[in-house]
Amino acid sequence: MEKFENKSENLASKYEADGNGFVDFSDIARGELRQQSQYASRYVDGKMEGYPNLGEGLRFEGDPSDYHSLRIHKDDLAEFVQRVISHKKASGSFFA
Repeated sequence: MEKFENKSENLASKYEADGNGFVDFSDIARGELRQQSQYASRYVDGKMEGYPNLGEGLRFEGDPSDYHSLRIHKDDLAEFVQRVISHKKASGSFFA
């Protein structure tokens, strides 16, 4: 499996955004975090016990509890991915 790394690549250009600049969250969950969106979405608002709010100050559309409709703004992709990876490394749940 590929390492969980937030390379310096421009994630915004890697994913297709809608007219308002939002990208399907499930694409980011699978493509960058190597998780299903139902699990990665728990980091968006931290409402589920044991998951921190890593989406604070970032732009999302939709409700994290309805992860099929969740979208993240293209300019916030790299920040969110980095926050999740940093948290996983710090908590010892980061797998390369």
